[in-house]
Amino acid sequence: MRKLLPLVLAVLLLLPGCGQKPLFGVSTNEDNSISVTAEKGPKDCMGIGYLTVVEGEEVVVDANFNQNGKIRLRFMAGVLGSEEFPNEPAFEAEISGADSMRFRADPGEYTVAVIALSKVSGSALIHSESSEGEEAGISEDDAITADQEMSALGYTPDSLVGSWEEQIAGRGNIEITKRGDERYDVRIHWGAGATEMHFWQMTASPAGSNTLRYEDCRYSVITLPEDETGEDTETVQYENGTGSFTLLSTNELTWQDDTGHAGDNVLFISAA
Repeated sequence: MRKLLPLVLAVLLLLPGCGQKPLFGVSTNEDNSISVTAEKGPKDCMGIGYLTVVEGEEVVVDANFNQNGKIRLRFMAGVLGSEEFPNEPAFEAEISGADSMRFRADPGEYTVAVIALSKVSGSALIHSESSEGEEAGISEDDAITADQEMSALGYTPDSLVGSWEEQIAGRGNIEITKRGDERYDVRIHWGAGATEMHFWQMTASPAGSNTLRYEDCRYSVITLPEDETGEDTETVQYENGTGSFTLLSTNELTWQDDTGHAGDNVLFISAA
């Protein structure tokens, strides 16, 4: 059974999880709903929640944001990081202000990425309930489908190659390069002050048109000397860690760190 893990996106100043009070939070509740809370949340903040839809139900979104507050909901059929996670989103929806919407969704589990499209204050609740007949909100024709988004853009594993920076504070950097054997070298640097650097390195393989998966991650902490006469010190935290990288859009990347959860709730954007 999938665990319902509360996921909160904070303003990150150091390593993920070491930030200040969250300005934009997304959490999965035990009653199969997703709560979004914001207190002057900046544009482009992101969080991830999980929702299960059963036969005869539809998705309902109730928002109570400031007048100009707007969020985008990106529904992926499956659980982020699992081997069955899809190559492309099922559909997207946008909602703003104090508004509500209902729409159809195929039965199953969904990973829901919630992205702030403007400065947001207030809250929203995403849940499923029995269909009431003709739906309000978006229809199948209005939804952004796989063909309209991922496939139409021609995404391949090579689309993940490049430099990616952590969206909020910019201290985390992912470098993905392709080798000649259809494998990808990945290096992640995350600054944690003037004298400490967190470093992950792994080799990834394609797991779909927009996903790379790895099973050999080596994570270490590098401590810099306090003066020029000293030498760097590396302390290995773990080896053979697993996880994946998933392209959400042309310039949005997520990191699913199965072992240390360093990438939880963090959106990386293209540094190109």
